Formats: sequence, C-alpha cells, structure tokens
Amino acid sequence: MYKEIKCEKCGNTLDFVRQDNIQFGKESMFFDRDYSKGHLPVDIYICPECEEYHFIKTPPCKKEELVKCKWCCKMVDPNYPCCPVCGHKEGDKW
Repeated sequence: MYKEIKCEKCGNTLDFVRQDNIQFGKESMFFDRDYSKGHLPVDIYICPECEEYHFIKTPPCKKEELVKCKWCCKMVDPNYPCCPVCGHKEGDKW
C-alpha cells in the first residue's frame, strides 16, 4: 500500500517508482534461477535528492479493496499515485 515516506539520509519525501517482487532462490550449477522458493512483494521508492532506492515490504491488500486499472486491466490498490504494474498516472483516481 502506497504511503508517504521520508528518506532516512536526507529527510526528503521519497518518490514512488512501482511495485515489484523480489525473487527468492539461488543460482544452480547451470546458472539459472531456482524460482520455486517464492518471492516478496515490495514497493520501490527513490529519493530525489540522494538517488537511493528504498524497498518497502508491501502489506497484503484485501481483494474487495482493489480496483481495475483502465490501461493494463490489473487489479491494484487505489491508494497508489500511479498504477504499480504499468506505471500510468492519471489526474483523477483510476
């Protein structure tokens, strides 16, 4: 869920980039990823001042709270400033 977060280093408000998954697993001897270990959903933010990325674990959102993005048709949390999947920004909410 999107929230306004301050940078620990400089105190500026972080800009929301997108929502993504951090993949768990390890490299095999054939240099391919073992994707059976799961993933962690995160919100990705960047500080406009020090340009550091911040990864914040995404809390689960109830299914009935989600809305459909008009551009990518994915179900997303309506509190984000832009679609966390396709990144489309719209003046009015979804």
